Parts: sequence; C-alpha cells; structure tokens
Amino acid sequence: MTEQALSAQIRILPGGEHRLLTGIADGSRVTLAGARTHHAYEGLTRAIETLGPEMTLAQVEASGLRGRGGGGYPTAAKWRAARDATAGRKVVVANLIGADPTALGDRALAEGNPHLILEGLMIAAFATGASEAIIAVRTDWPVAIERLRAAVAEADAARLAGYLVLGTDFSCTVSVWQGAAALVAGEETALLAALAGDRGMPVIRPPYPTERGLGGDPTTVQNAETLAHAAWILRHGTQEFRSVGSADSPGTKLVSIYGRVANPGLAEVALGSPLSTLVKIAGGGSGTTKAVFVGGPGGGALGADELDTPYDFEPLRRAGAGIGLGQVLVTDSDTCMVDTARFFLDYSAREACGKAVPCRIGTRRLVETLDRILAATPRPNDLLLLRELSRKMTDTALCHLESRAPGPMLTTIERFEGEYRAHAERGECPAGSCRALDVAPLLAPLSGVEPAAS
Repeated sequence: MTEQALSAQIRILPGGEHRLLTGIADGSRVTLAGARTHHAYEGLTRAIETLGPEMTLAQVEASGLRGRGGGGYPTAAKWRAARDATAGRKVVVANLIGADPTALGDRALAEGNPHLILEGLMIAAFATGASEAIIAVRTDWPVAIERLRAAVAEADAARLAGYLVLGTDFSCTVSVWQGAAALVAGEETALLAALAGDRGMPVIRPPYPTERGLGGDPTTVQNAETLAHAAWILRHGTQEFRSVGSADSPGTKLVSIYGRVANPGLAEVALGSPLSTLVKIAGGGSGTTKAVFVGGPGGGALGADELDTPYDFEPLRRAGAGIGLGQVLVTDSDTCMVDTARFFLDYSAREACGKAVPCRIGTRRLVETLDRILAATPRPNDLLLLRELSRKMTDTALCHLESRAPGPMLTTIERFEGEYRAHAERGECPAGSCRALDVAPLLAPLSGVEPAAS
C-alpha cells in the first residue's frame, strides 16, 4: 500500500472475504478510467438499461442487504418507502459524516474507490426516483473529499451521473458537501438538519426521512459502505452476494480491528464469522486476550470466553454489543476495564449535541461517577446509580448515541464487576494500569481533531 493510494492510517489486512476492498490499496480505482477496468458502473448500467427501478429494488431486496451503518435495517425496505412516497422531488444522501475516528471502512472506500460509492448512490437514486444526490463528508478527510469531487466531475462528463444518465431520461445531480465531524450525524435526522443549515441535532421520528426529509421531501440516507454493496450486488447478482455471510445477514462487513493485536488495520469479513476469526485476521492477540469491545462508543464488551460469538447483528445485540460502523477493539490482561469504559463514555459525552437533557446531563453524570470509582472515593450505591441512570437514559433516548452510550460501561460491569469493586473499595486496579488511551486511540492518533463540545 502506498500513501498515494490511501491515508497512512488506513492499513488493509489480508485474509477475510475481500469484495469492496479488492484492488483499492494500489490506487488503481481512484480515477474513472481505472475504476472501469474493474467493471465500475456495470451495475448502474444494468439497473437503468435492463432492470428498471422496480426490478432494481427487487434485486436489492432479494440480496438481503442490510444497512452497514449500525442499525442493520433492510436496505430495500428503506428504498421502497422513499419510492412509494408521493412528492415531486426526492433526495438520496451518502453519509460519511457520522463515523467515529476508528471506523475506517467508509474512509477507505472514499479514498480508494470513490466511484463505487458514487455508483451505489446513483443506483439508489434511480430505484427511489430521486433527482438530487448529496455525498456528505467529514472535513477532516481531505483526501476523500478531493477524490469524491473528482469522481463526480468524471461521472458527470461521462453521463454516468447528472443530466440524462447513460443517454436515458433519468437525471440526478450530485454534489459533495463537507461538514464538521460529529458522531451524532450518524443519526440521519441530525445529518439532514446540518445539510439544511441548522445545528446537527436529531428530531423525533416518525415521520421518517423517507416520508419527509431534506426540505420536507422524501430523503434516503445510507452510509457509504451500504451503497458500495448495492453497486456490487447489481454487478455480481444476488446469489453471489448471498454466497457468504449468514442467512439473516448476507454479505461482508468492513471492520477496523485495533488494540492489542499484532497487525491492526481494516479487514473485510463475512458476517456471521466468529469474533475469534477477526482477531486471527489481525495477527492474533498480542497477549492474553481479556475482552473485545465491539461497535465502538455505542457497542459493548464481550469476554475472552465469548469469542465464538458470531459477528452479526442479532447475536451481538443479544450479547449487549453491536456492529456499529465496524469497530473491534481487542484488549488484554493489562487493560483496565473501568478506565476503558470510562474512555468510551467520555467520548460519547463530548460528542453529545446537547438537545436531550438525559443525554447532555446523564452522560456527564455517568463519567463523574466512574471518576469517583477510579479514584476510590465512591458514594454509596454508585454501581446501582450507573445502572439506574443508564436505564433511564435508554428509556428516554432521542437518538442512538444516547441510548447506546452506556453500552461499554454496562457490559463491563456485567462481565468484570470485580474490577469496579476493586477500584471502589480498595483503590486497586487488578490490571495494574488505568491507561485506556494506550489501547483505544479513538481521537488524535487517527483524526487529528478534538471531539465536538456538548
């Protein structure tokens, strides 16, 4: 891999089931000419010239594609809701704003294969009847912004986007919009608020964006990886897509594996693979694996005895974690579970938009309570307070950031309560080190920016 192809932080790991990552590390897919040697836009051509909107939707539905932004919602169901909406104008949005700094999948695609994202976006526009498409990108991804804008210009000139696509009567203008990095923008209504010029805050649903979104018009929001899979499906077919993955979650997922592993980096794995397989792809643990945090700040921790858990939406939810945007942090016996949970929770508190009081105040109170435990100055029933306050935050949550923020803490309390009690009651760290930053470099090492203030 060269720095010209991808940013220095993005290291593509061998192994797994490479589909979206194939050939992007050498930069051969950055330009339209290079991308077309890898069959770019063949899926879009098939959709427009052979299938039509309804059959294109049917192909996505038959594939079983689920959103790769964390929720796992069926992609075809979202597209159909937008298509069935009655409006003169419809919009599709590619969301590359709401990723936390360790979720490198969308960034790798934007830098190494921007035309795949654009092709998927155009397929979504064609299937839903949209006449406007927006690619929303974090300002701290300058290489991605440059290459996406170049891809749009090339596609416009080649009639693969814009006016009268492929010489048909289908037209869809595409623009690249850059905005401040914000975890809350992973929630689609918050992103749409930012696109409209307002502060990026979520709103109560329904109505959903596919009914009333940007400018009051039906809007389909998907993360970049989901759109890339859609383009892959239209090119290779539903049967090939379903040849890997689980029955409920076919296909692959881009996963950032980091922490106490020999070779941290970005991998593409079949959904349903055991967590132990992901650790092996990253070269195995660098010590005695203690826990695996899956799903980033809104995920959860699984113990070393749970590494046979499938990397899949439902199994991870049942375990108290989640896929998120594809983050897997491996920890070892020298990692303090309390401090690591505090680190994730503090990140969520800093990223809170401030709209919902339980989130704005609750996350701060949870961090303060963890600080008391780490300092061995707890108040009576602090562990109970952590659980009860988390439950109330979840019950009253306005968005996923709020409802999932306590996840890393709650799952570590469940599986490693002894460490919490050792800190609170004896002022001892069983791991011998309260230094989560050494294991979980969520901020400066990858993003170079500070998180948004609450």
